[in-house]
Amino acid sequence: MINGNETELKVFGATIHGFAQACINLNIVAGSKASSLISDIDVNEWYPFERLRELERNVIESYENAGPIMERVGMEMMFSWYKYGPGKNIIKKGIDFLYFQTDSQGYASVVKGPEELVGTFKLVEIDEENGKALIHSTNPFNKDLERGIIIDGMSAPGDLDYIDVKNDEDEHYFKMEFC
Repeated sequence: MINGNETELKVFGATIHGFAQACINLNIVAGSKASSLISDIDVNEWYPFERLRELERNVIESYENAGPIMERVGMEMMFSWYKYGPGKNIIKKGIDFLYFQTDSQGYASVVKGPEELVGTFKLVEIDEENGKALIHSTNPFNKDLERGIIIDGMSAPGDLDYIDVKNDEDEHYFKMEFC
């Protein structure tokens, strides 16, 4: 309960479907479980936040070193979002993806709920001339998944030759270099 009201956290169906489809496409062990979790998903509807978290946990618990797998899932999710979803209409250049994160705009387009529960994913600073940017994330999702989302979100339009995303100093701050 928040402010006396029951709060429902929601995730857009296309996000859940994209995550599960990435597991299936990549032949990830969790793919069979993913198939059952998306069998009744309408990509244009909203679903409980926990459904996506369950998929995420399923992948993480299936592998001893899930980091690279989660990063790849994030990349596949963004590939689908760009190629088959609204991405091409929103992102014309790789840097547009970063601007789409201003004030959690991109994150809020697929996750709904109070910020104190769902967190944020915000562009903090950008230096286009020197090809550097910083995103701060307080959301509860796996940070390897988020790194994959950033990498492919920026590379999907095909205009950048180099993208490097690091969050090893503080997992909640993603430092990017690009050209």
